[in-house]
Amino acid sequence: MKEMNNVSKITSIGMCVGCGSCNICEHISFEDNEFGVPSPVVDDGCVNCGNCLSECIYDPDRED
Repeated sequence: MKEMNNVSKITSIGMCVGCGSCNICEHISFEDNEFGVPSPVVDDGCVNCGNCLSECIYDPDRED
């Protein structure tokens, strides 16, 4: 299975706080999650470029 290289990686592990930093891509929109917090949703046009992850401070693999 190919590793996700987009913000879905963060939402899938429950680390997203809905700050909106990843909203630099046209393939990301926000919907309220089950707790009422805005959460990023990646559409099918995503090419896994990783730009959204480069903005996410909660990416455990991020190198500053």
